[in-house]
Amino acid sequence: MPDTTPFPAVHHRRDPWQDRPDACVEYQLRTDAEADVLCRLLGLFAQLQLLPEALQVQRQQDDLHISLRLQGLSTHRAGVLAQKLRGLVCVWQVTWQHLDHNLVTEVA
Repeated sequence: MPDTTPFPAVHHRRDPWQDRPDACVEYQLRTDAEADVLCRLLGLFAQLQLLPEALQVQRQQDDLHISLRLQGLSTHRAGVLAQKLRGLVCVWQVTWQHLDHNLVTEVA
């Protein structure tokens, strides 16, 4: 009889440099419009045990414009991840910004 023991819950990697776990990082990428690009990108995140919160892809002629958002990354780790993304052969451009949704702006 097969083992029916459930798999353990997914372990999220704690980022030791993160002082605000509720902050998000948003990446904007321009890549080749090839069928395996999304697999490569998501495979990189899977290796790091990261699951994007949002992912949007738009094809414009020979390019893919990809926007994705991750929660809980420190500025340091977000920069390291951007360098890893730039190292993929199919990626032409990577920009990113650290979003902090808890900052309150006062309106006079």
